[in-house]
Amino acid sequence: MSSEKAVVAIGIEPSWTVDDADAFVDESMVSSEADFALLDITKPQDSSSAANEGCFFELNDVVVKTPTNGYCIVGKTAAWLSTDHGALVVRQMEYASYIGLRRVMVPGPAADTCLAAYSQMLLAAMHSDSGVSALTLRLQADEESWRSWRRVRELCGHSTALSVALDLSRECDIEQWRAEPVQLAVVPEPMFTANPSGYPVLWRKDQEIVRRLSEIGAAIAVRHSGDASDCVRYLRHLTQAADKSAAQEATDLYRDVLQVPLQPLMNHLESVTYETFEADLPKYDAYEIAIRSALEACAKSQPVLMVAGAGRGPLVSRALAAATSLGRSVRMVAIEKNPGAMVTLQRRNASEWNGAVELVHGDMRMCEPSARADILISELLGSFGDNELAPECMDAAVARLVQLDGVSIPSRYTAYAAPLSSSLLHARASKNTDGYGLETPYVANVHAARVLAPTQRVWSFDHSPAKGSPMRFERFASIAFVCSAASVVHGLVGYFDATLFGSHCLSTLPQAHTPNMDSWFPMFFPLKASISS
Repeated sequence: MSSEKAVVAIGIEPSWTVDDADAFVDESMVSSEADFALLDITKPQDSSSAANEGCFFELNDVVVKTPTNGYCIVGKTAAWLSTDHGALVVRQMEYASYIGLRRVMVPGPAADTCLAAYSQMLLAAMHSDSGVSALTLRLQADEESWRSWRRVRELCGHSTALSVALDLSRECDIEQWRAEPVQLAVVPEPMFTANPSGYPVLWRKDQEIVRRLSEIGAAIAVRHSGDASDCVRYLRHLTQAADKSAAQEATDLYRDVLQVPLQPLMNHLESVTYETFEADLPKYDAYEIAIRSALEACAKSQPVLMVAGAGRGPLVSRALAAATSLGRSVRMVAIEKNPGAMVTLQRRNASEWNGAVELVHGDMRMCEPSARADILISELLGSFGDNELAPECMDAAVARLVQLDGVSIPSRYTAYAAPLSSSLLHARASKNTDGYGLETPYVANVHAARVLAPTQRVWSFDHSPAKGSPMRFERFASIAFVCSAASVVHGLVGYFDATLFGSHCLSTLPQAHTPNMDSWFPMFFPLKASISS
């Protein structure tokens, strides 16, 4: 990468025969300012004149002769190799390992190839003593190749050692591929067109294809017949990371990272965890607006505002700010069970809130504050709405702490789900070393994935004090999804929306996401066995 913002590696693939990889790297690759090159491991030759499979390669057979530039070369096995030449594939992999190549790319199956035999060849190559255990399959970015890839991957036991390199074309559809382990995308020279100044550019739709692939971590290469420097510079500019806020950059660090949901009832959260949540200003802005509206609707001269699960006090500050903006006198109560967070609350009460907050250390389900709340405020929702302290703790708190004519913020929340295809998330879940594996949902900033059908409502919980108690916590939902295209379902993705007060809402639904809010990533529910749709 040429700079901190250039998060995408840009490479070149010559369309002519290269005899000397070292010379090509030192001259053509360096002059074009590329990060890597796609080069044959051995020189092209007819399969009938191939060397005896039991022999070593001779000097004139190979393109990459020394390990000097192995770090920046993706080695390509011979294009003519088929399932009848599995031993030659292994030999080329052995040589690639010897010269230090970090990635080896093999041709994808031809249209008339027996996929079972092809898959057997791949498994034999990966399980050989070649030293190269991971392979990248070169495929066309089309529906037929995707179906072949899906079958090969199944026959190879969904091996995480297999990845994909896509040959792009104009108007190709890469949506199905976003859920696959795409390591590389090759842009052929004919996809470029000259702009009015004579420089190569891509049509807008093709630009979007390249961007979307680079967003899931794919490197980009240009296949070129001459000087590729202008194309390399253009692709680098196209995939250059835009300026982002600190919060956005922090969010990007968690792309497709699986996190076990927090258990704040069982575990006391650390200060740094609170600090991360508190950085999400859009969420607290929405809460402050909802609190202000609730205060405007409350006719009492000094309403009791109560924050259940106050943490380090962000909602306390917002509630006091809402009251100040309206010139209202309020009685402020904060309940928190974490003894460490209570120290922070005491310090803030002395230094910021002028002792105006009644602090209560205890569990919201059992504590006894001096007065019931007219407005109960909490942020105890999880990524599926109801998977952390809500609804059980919330319902107990509402029944125990809120006046019958009081309100709860949030008052209602609804969970939603949709089928998801993501080989990356499923593979990571299956290899979870914490022992959870495919038996638990995860919080994940879902990115290298494809949502296969519109989200549908699963269930809702209502915390209006007037609804009565106790709440029925058991829920069951049977939902039928119609997938938009052939794919593999690896699990469900979960979202939620919440009504804070009146018309003021928060949402993680993609089509209605609260702008710039990143406190809640989606929830990923992996399936034990993937389903072909």
